[in-house]
Amino acid sequence: MQIITSQVPYTSKARNAEHDYLFNKLVEAISKEFATKHNFLAYHQRMTAALADENASYTRTTKYVDTDTLVQKDNTRDNLFRRLKLHLQSAELDPDADTSAAAARCLEAVGSQNPTTLPYTENTTAVRDIVDKLESDHYAPSVEQVGAAQLVADLKAANNDFDALYTARADERYARNTSAPDMKVARAAMEAAYADVADIVNALYIQSTVLAPDEETLAEVTAIATTVNALISQYTLVLSRRGVGKTTDDTTDTDTPDEGGTDTPQPEPEEPGGDEGEGGSPL
Repeated sequence: MQIITSQVPYTSKARNAEHDYLFNKLVEAISKEFATKHNFLAYHQRMTAALADENASYTRTTKYVDTDTLVQKDNTRDNLFRRLKLHLQSAELDPDADTSAAAARCLEAVGSQNPTTLPYTENTTAVRDIVDKLESDHYAPSVEQVGAAQLVADLKAANNDFDALYTARADERYARNTSAPDMKVARAAMEAAYADVADIVNALYIQSTVLAPDEETLAEVTAIATTVNALISQYTLVLSRRGVGKTTDDTTDTDTPDEGGTDTPQPEPEEPGGDEGEGGSPL
């Protein structure tokens, strides 16, 4: 005799975002106050802890919040390099022989490489090498002579700015990978913790209707059930639009992972340009 299901259907078919969203809403529907009042707080706490683990695991597989900022900083650096090179190429065409010769020496330091097409770390290293050469005693007088000192300084600052953010992201990546369980493990733990709480809610329903009728408890349980069942119904509807579960010809899918299923977390794609959806240089 159940008023809510303890086994959410087709969980292995759900994408990580769908799974995470549903269980966030289910936990929200069964309040801590209700659990405290009916003496199953420990089970509720285990459920909320499992949810925190799933949320952390989901975050580990998603794009960094500073992705757009990183792309912007990379674009700024690339544009400054292009400006510097164009300035030197223009100066090389100067009718003044000394200015032209100075520009040619600077272009020797730049070389034929194009850092803007390189992966992030290689781009950073290449730009640092070019800046170090242009700031050296051998090339610095020529840089001054062609009026490129500020461009070199700006390129150096932009490269350092990008590198600082990129290094911070490495720390964040490590923290994500070491602080959260595998998504498949987290999802299973969440489902088990919710099932235990759902069984308790169902037991309270039986008690309040049959064993020891209690209108107040029955009203509380019914309100929870209305919300929970609506959430699960909406979830199964979303999945059915992808062909999961009961279809119009009254056939039913089995609850097994489909090809390309999402129980195993998908790692964040490596750049081009950082994370999924980014532009710029590949990692």
